[in-house]
Amino acid sequence: MYSKAKNVQIVTALLKEHGINQMVVSPGGTNAPFVKGIQDDPFFTLYSVVDERSALYFAIGVYLATGKPVAMCCTSAQATRNYVPGLTEAFYKHVPILAITFSKHPQYTGQDYMQAPNQTSLPVDAVRKSFSLPYVSNEHDRLHCERLVNEAILELTHIIPAPVQLNVPMLDSELGSYTDDSLPRVKVIKRFSKNDLFNVNLEKKKILIVVGENRGYNDDAIIRFTQSHNAVIYVNQLSNMRNDYTVEGNMMLSRMNQEYFDKELCPDILITIGGQTGDYPLYHKLAESACEYEHWRISAGGEIVDTYDHLTKVFECENDEFFDSVKSSISEKNYKDKWKSFTDRYNTSMDLPISNAFAAQQLCSKIPRNSYVNFAILNSLRVWNLFHLKNKVKCFCNVGAFGIDGGMSTFFGQSVVTEEICYMIIGDLAFLYDINSLSIRHIKNNVRIILVNNDGGMEFKYGVNDLKKKSLDRYIAAAGHFINANGWATTNGFEYIPIKTKEDFMKNVDRLNRPTEKPILMEIFTNEDNENKAYCSLMNANDHRTFSDKVVGRLKNKLKLH
Repeated sequence: MYSKAKNVQIVTALLKEHGINQMVVSPGGTNAPFVKGIQDDPFFTLYSVVDERSALYFAIGVYLATGKPVAMCCTSAQATRNYVPGLTEAFYKHVPILAITFSKHPQYTGQDYMQAPNQTSLPVDAVRKSFSLPYVSNEHDRLHCERLVNEAILELTHIIPAPVQLNVPMLDSELGSYTDDSLPRVKVIKRFSKNDLFNVNLEKKKILIVVGENRGYNDDAIIRFTQSHNAVIYVNQLSNMRNDYTVEGNMMLSRMNQEYFDKELCPDILITIGGQTGDYPLYHKLAESACEYEHWRISAGGEIVDTYDHLTKVFECENDEFFDSVKSSISEKNYKDKWKSFTDRYNTSMDLPISNAFAAQQLCSKIPRNSYVNFAILNSLRVWNLFHLKNKVKCFCNVGAFGIDGGMSTFFGQSVVTEEICYMIIGDLAFLYDINSLSIRHIKNNVRIILVNNDGGMEFKYGVNDLKKKSLDRYIAAAGHFINANGWATTNGFEYIPIKTKEDFMKNVDRLNRPTEKPILMEIFTNEDNENKAYCSLMNANDHRTFSDKVVGRLKNKLKLH
């Protein structure tokens, strides 16, 4: 029988899936739920060593004889400290030992509770990395726990072998409770090198390649792969990749129901390259999908990045090495056509009120090739992802940590080292946050700031009624902090262009795309009503839901408003 503790079950199951069966065990109470399960499981070979100091050195000996990773476990309190001398030897000897330590629930750490010191405060040269599991009380905890255990086990032998700590919190109520006679089904993540690529088989698979943020790829290899596998390359502004095989599906996915996505567009294999996408519609469709697809991550550093909770393989190689090495096979022929049948129907030509979306609609086709465009998070990136930019326009956004600060500072850093025209799309709050950057003395005349002043965080006000808007504007959307940028802009040498109507914008838009004697700050004055109308017009014109789905959506919106 196994303990009812879900994190213990996950650890046990993944040790088996990764083939780690040599286990050095020291006695104790907090680790008893784990030990009870493995001692009754014939997969494991157990060795009992009472003194934890000796146990760790014993484990080193087992590894030296077998050449395979060894796991061990001890109870809470000072037992973990007794591992330190042996872990230090293992660290410098490059021995892959998984030190599974146990602790009381984090609630008790540092609270004068019995046997509850901080278990993960090990020296930097004792373990390569320490992982502390969550206490599993919901589905998010389970997914988090599975990813951490996989990552800890993979870290044992990543490039150079090393010891790793895996700490498991326990509740006292779970000690001595053995109720389950089987282990749960767990997701196994494996890491592969470029030498394993010849074994990759994609026969009859629907393949979706998602390209995240990057400075720009030479896309020859990915195009060859796409041609031979009928794959789909999903991109947005931050992908900096646009070719005959890419699709931009942000708007389409925003208005498509989950069941239809799962039936028609969900891949069998999802391949991701690059950094974050900043693409919420794509994230929700893939993360909430009921399909049993696999996520393959290509990363030269071999990082475990399980964005959509479906990660199964990490290929530790360069992108071109993967795409040029995987053998050709017969893939799903109609998959690309299904995506294209939706994305080729984009409609962005409707009449929009003065707004961020209107500026994007009018400017996207006019921005010169090889220009730079930076977006502030979050509304600017969201809105501009709904439009198509020309090939060779390079787009960026601070989506690494996804914070409001530093957008213009990053933008200015790019602009000073190029002669191309550089555009910044930013809202009033993000502008206010980084307003001091306007005084950087290196700013050149190729700078074009498009400041969308909608009086507060528009991101919080889509689809809400007037009463709720007033409530949001007090502190959440934070209206009333910013009147206009005229003073700051002119004081720091910018040409300031205020825009209050669509006619104002159309008269001045071409000035943004020509050489000028000064950097330009164009401030577009709009409001939440116009922003909401513009966004809804785009969404409604590209709604791919069924009639019944639309009715359900309207009912849900009415319930939210009341």
